[in-house]
Amino acid sequence: MKNLLISMLALVCFASFSVAGDKPLPKPKALSEETIYLTQKISANYDTLLIKEFSSEGVVYTNVNDGEKAKILLMLPRLKSNITLSLEEQLKRNNIFKEIVKGDATTSKVVILEGSFSEFNAGNRAVKYFVGFGAGKAFIKFKGKLTDGDTGKELATFEDRETGYRGAMTQESFERLFPHQANSIGENLAKFLEKLY
Repeated sequence: MKNLLISMLALVCFASFSVAGDKPLPKPKALSEETIYLTQKISANYDTLLIKEFSSEGVVYTNVNDGEKAKILLMLPRLKSNITLSLEEQLKRNNIFKEIVKGDATTSKVVILEGSFSEFNAGNRAVKYFVGFGAGKAFIKFKGKLTDGDTGKELATFEDRETGYRGAMTQESFERLFPHQANSIGENLAKFLEKLY
């Protein structure tokens, strides 16, 4: 009898938890690492997306000499711009968010997207050539989060590694690949947001 009462109590607690809607939304599976804290779709509480410029603070440079690092530093404004423009273009094309802003937002109901580069890996041409199968590829790692504009509460976090635009097979240099990979980052972030919207 005691076990039956405990089982019934557990069932009632579980049912009330489920009804309360405290369960996080499913992961969009658009990026390799996703943690979702949202319990409702973004569109239920937010109509504006504020895109903050990607940060490069603390980024790690792998397979990069001093000359190559200088080239990446010169590229950074273009990479940041490519991410923002491709993200914004994809979201507008699919009518996600009533308003998309950069810099500051003047309304409430704002969700903020912040991201940062965590690694620039220029790849290794010799490894690509002799080993193949994607070894030695150039890639960009990044991470970020979605937060509530009013409270600063985290709504989701993410991490990924972008090797797209022929990064696995091509002998092209990072100088040609990184701008295209930045575009892909924006597109993948748009897919992530669209599935949460």
